[in-house]
Amino acid sequence: MTRLMTTMTATATMAAEAMQVVKDLRWMIVCIAVLIVTDLWFGVSESQKRKVPIRLSRAGRRTCNKLIDYFAYLFFGAIMGMAIFEPLGIANHTTTAAAGLSLACVWEMDSIVNHVLALHGYAGRFSLMRLATGFLKRKDNALGEALEESLKENRKENRKEDHEEDAKENRGNRNHEENRDKDLDGE
Repeated sequence: MTRLMTTMTATATMAAEAMQVVKDLRWMIVCIAVLIVTDLWFGVSESQKRKVPIRLSRAGRRTCNKLIDYFAYLFFGAIMGMAIFEPLGIANHTTTAAAGLSLACVWEMDSIVNHVLALHGYAGRFSLMRLATGFLKRKDNALGEALEESLKENRKENRKEDHEEDAKENRGNRNHEENRDKDLDGE
């Protein structure tokens, strides 16, 4: 009985701490949501301007992936703060969560700025990531080169995934059209 009470008390304590962390991070969570919705809005607007078909499933999947990724950065930073940095007296969990979220904010702001610039006819002229890479190269050439290579690989991977998705969707559309034509011929 004592062991059960101890377990229940420990669980309740950890749950209370977790709720306090979420309360402390609430404005960062709102920031994540605003950035993601803003990026989605300008991405759809850019696609409409370029007359590119908007695939809601793809946009929704990417938006959900970003949401999960950014929450992971946020909570990873908070947990690292509570587990390591607070006991050592270095920083509190809110500060470490903000450090984790700052990475997400930079990437999302880069995406938003590129969408806005593309809407105004300045596509591909500015990138926060290129600016960061250039800064890192000035400070540490090897680190800057590593970041640049990583970004290139990531872009190639994204293009490959986009191409595969487009091919899969085109196959699906062709199959749908063929089935529709068969149904019409059979009637």
